[in-house]
Amino acid sequence: MHFLRCVLAEWALIRPQVLRTRLGLWLLALGAALLWLGGSADPLTVALQAGAFGAVLAASAAATATPSRFHPTTPIAVATGRWLGTAAPATILTVLATLALGVSGQRFGAVVLAGATAAVAVAGCALAVALALGRTALVALFLFMMVAGAAPPEHFVAMAEPGGWRVIAASALELGPALWRYRDIAAGDAGALAHAAAWAALGIVVASGVLRRADARAGE
Repeated sequence: MHFLRCVLAEWALIRPQVLRTRLGLWLLALGAALLWLGGSADPLTVALQAGAFGAVLAASAAATATPSRFHPTTPIAVATGRWLGTAAPATILTVLATLALGVSGQRFGAVVLAGATAAVAVAGCALAVALALGRTALVALFLFMMVAGAAPPEHFVAMAEPGGWRVIAASALELGPALWRYRDIAAGDAGALAHAAAWAALGIVVASGVLRRADARAGE
């Protein structure tokens, strides 16, 4: 319970800073663009993109928030609170985009679950990338997921002359939080849910390690 209180306290501290940035405008612009470009496409695709791309944008704000600490906490609680601050806006964007597409009934729940799962997984990855490598690295992550994230690894491996970079891309899509994997969640794939949970946990652990080193340097 103490850990949960620390996480919620961290989220309460960074939430106003996240909301005071242009993140809300960027998320609205992203949602409008996805609905405009993919309005006639499969709603599941739009939901997955909203969750993943929204998480990358939110990570930029959550990673750079610098709240004053008025509560006893630990790096893992801070990282978890910032992960929550990354995943929550992306999940909300997923729900709103799915509603805007007119999805209803059981299909609505399945689509939102897939998009929210993508948001949870990508939030862990993006937060760790932002803290460890800086916000500029998020641009590369965003572009990679936008260009290649929806394609299964076999798409690259099956090329006549895949080349080194294509093999690397296929490996990243196989292991990383790629959109193609989370499509199956709408059909009840528990393995994809476990994959997303693993990435969320890994991202939090890596982020907490970066924060711990930053605190150690600040205390020297």
